[in-house]
Amino acid sequence: MSEDLPAETDAETFEVSARLTLFGFDDTSARVRLRPRSRSWRVWGAARTQAVGLLLAPAVALVPPHVPWALGALGVSFILARRRWQHRFTVEKVMGACPSCGADVEPRPGMLREPFPVSCEQCHYDLALVLPDGALQGRTSE
Repeated sequence: MSEDLPAETDAETFEVSARLTLFGFDDTSARVRLRPRSRSWRVWGAARTQAVGLLLAPAVALVPPHVPWALGALGVSFILARRRWQHRFTVEKVMGACPSCGADVEPRPGMLREPFPVSCEQCHYDLALVLPDGALQGRTSE
């Protein structure tokens, strides 16, 4: 695995080097395929989520006790909209081995968080995928 500049995989995704960590074991290297999410994708997703919450709030307010259900619908829609707004990169694939057992790890795609949680199907340890500082520098999601 090359540790230099990210390799282009197609027009929309790119790969970066990373490492899989587990307390008490040596880190292993990995490659991560990421998909940048555009500002319009994030804005429209957040707006749709907020709209659903605004439409759902009056409907659930008909169920007693009225106010907590409406506030809950608005609160949940706000939290989900904020999460969509912060979704700048999607982890599509991780290519690496578990530091404990050496098995290949295959996490589900999801929003890139630092550290990204990865579970080993072989030994059932919870690993952390850590990107080096500056790995996403120059990669805009706008």
